[in-house]
Amino acid sequence: MFLVYNSDILPEDDFRLSVNDRAFQYGDGLFETIRYETNQIWFWSDHFDRLSAGMSAIQFTPPDNFTAETVHAAILQLLSTNKLLNQPARIKIQVWRQLGGLYTPTTNKANVLITARPGNSFSITEKAKTEIYDAFRLSPSPISAFKTLNSLPYVLAGLHKNQSFLDDVILLDTEGNVAECLASNLFWFANEALYTPSLQTGCINGIVRRQLIRLAPTQGITLCEGLYKPDVLARAEAIFCANVMGVQWLNEVNKNVVRPAEEAKQQLNGLLNHILD
Repeated sequence: MFLVYNSDILPEDDFRLSVNDRAFQYGDGLFETIRYETNQIWFWSDHFDRLSAGMSAIQFTPPDNFTAETVHAAILQLLSTNKLLNQPARIKIQVWRQLGGLYTPTTNKANVLITARPGNSFSITEKAKTEIYDAFRLSPSPISAFKTLNSLPYVLAGLHKNQSFLDDVILLDTEGNVAECLASNLFWFANEALYTPSLQTGCINGIVRRQLIRLAPTQGITLCEGLYKPDVLARAEAIFCANVMGVQWLNEVNKNVVRPAEEAKQQLNGLLNHILD
């Protein structure tokens, strides 16, 4: 397989980084995970917008000619080189500060790495058992809405998920509000409305989350974004999590069985049909 590093296409085996690289030493960077399917890079404008906003938040200086158009073209060229144009693929863009300094950098110039792997089609599936993970809580910050190279809260949550034989976990914020699932945003239907935690919880500003928030009101669905304690989930008519790779209905949350009402399924399917058109 090949990758793109600072505009150059290289064989993966030829890619090397210094032991002093800031991505390795300090996690000084960001990433985006993107879905390619049906001959298009899905939600590209939102991905590039979030990446650009994150780079601005941590004061990166983008490479010359770092635009939505040039990066889009580089991704397509990489997919072609890796013979992935005719199948679903998973793309990852990583950006991090170039060498120099300890905690205080000596430059704000950014490196850019793009990789592409075979992926799966967008799917709607189910998860049997989900519980609250409370050992590491999220908090809002100037960078909490972005995907940073420091993913320890999610790594620890993932370990807990496996050790507890769960299918997913729900993370809380420092005030005990529900925030998000392990690798996706959290939603639920109740009282004829669609609910999701606010970015004030420190959750990721997910790409499909953006689509659902935009589209729900246009389809006659009331969208409520706020701070909610875990007990609201016990009264939910349906609970699901979503990211760019798919949607998963949560069938049991904290030992409470949730059977999605047919109306909730129809509402979500209607939203997804508009998102994926």
